[in-house]
Amino acid sequence: MLIEFKFRNFKSFKEETRFLMTSVLSFGEHIEKNIISINREFDLLKTAAIYGLNAGGKSNFVSAMSYMKAIVHDSFSNSLKKDEDKPNHDFQFKLNESTENAETMFEVSFLIQESIYRYGFEINKHEIIKEWLYKKIERENLLFHREGSEFQINKTAFKEGLKYKNDVNQNVLFISHLAQNNQDISRLIFFWFLNVNVLSGLTEANYFNYTAKLLQNDSRFKNWISLALKYMEIKNIEAGEEDGEIVTYHNRYDKNNFLINSIPFLINKKESQGTRKLIHILGPIYDTIRNGRILFIDEFDSRLHPNLTRKLLELFNEFNKRGAQLIFTGQDVSLLNKDLLRRDQIWFIDKDQFGVSALYSLSDFNAKTVRNTSAFDKKYLENKFGASSTIELSHKLIDFLAK
Repeated sequence: MLIEFKFRNFKSFKEETRFLMTSVLSFGEHIEKNIISINREFDLLKTAAIYGLNAGGKSNFVSAMSYMKAIVHDSFSNSLKKDEDKPNHDFQFKLNESTENAETMFEVSFLIQESIYRYGFEINKHEIIKEWLYKKIERENLLFHREGSEFQINKTAFKEGLKYKNDVNQNVLFISHLAQNNQDISRLIFFWFLNVNVLSGLTEANYFNYTAKLLQNDSRFKNWISLALKYMEIKNIEAGEEDGEIVTYHNRYDKNNFLINSIPFLINKKESQGTRKLIHILGPIYDTIRNGRILFIDEFDSRLHPNLTRKLLELFNEFNKRGAQLIFTGQDVSLLNKDLLRRDQIWFIDKDQFGVSALYSLSDFNAKTVRNTSAFDKKYLENKFGASSTIELSHKLIDFLAK
């Protein structure tokens, strides 16, 4: 389970940005539904919503986690590629000379069983500048710290690092190198990232195969999604003959509206974009909740009815028993509802005059601005929390239309 995500100098985020999935202990709302109790000095949230103006940086926030995961997963294999075949890691903040060529930092803290791990690194293009791993049960202990080619390794708690510290290249993460060599702790960290899924709600291209494969291989999922789609008069759903292909079945009637048979639709050709998105996204949602994973979705609510996104959010908040977590960006203010989300589950991203994005929580505001009984959506649209400015209908703007 995710506790904290930090990053710096990534796209529109110039300064260190800190995102928390820990609950505010003084908040008493939705404790039974929205909180994961972990028997520590803090509890964790099941869901978090991130709102902000267009081009404010919401997609960049989700991309930060996507890039961190990809670097951890592919660091070793990318080091074996020719320079021209390596992925582009040019993601520094480009609007300030102090950061345009500086390193980018990523760090996550997460819970595995009874242990809290804090893992991070600094990277510039493909060169690993720093890398670190800490473990905490009662108190935090260093497992390793790397700066350039210099390593500090805990000889008792991280013996696996001693054997390989002289073999790792400057463009390979130490944790990835060790995981490739089947070292226990490193594989644990490596596989935690495999349980983090990152999706775009604007295109199904990066996950439509996933849902098709679930339909093909998991009969429980096939039954579950059939129930979920029943309200849309979809009578059956199954994987098609081609990779990634999904087929829905709709009843066909005669002129007297008597049922004749059912006919198949290839969803990418016959179903609406909203139906396609719903079907494709239900695979990752099912997998995340059933297996206790973490799901980031950018533009979660695009092309979906507000009642539907509310129900999907309720799935995570109320019927999530295995510690799954959902973090999403969105625009649908109907989800900014005190009956659905706590103040510490709501975040905003705003951008200043210098093009710098900033992330902050609704829980940061004092009781004069917002209470647990406030209409969050109304106050947000009134720009009481920032991150919701829009086009100014000035006289000059209007005059251009008239002349």
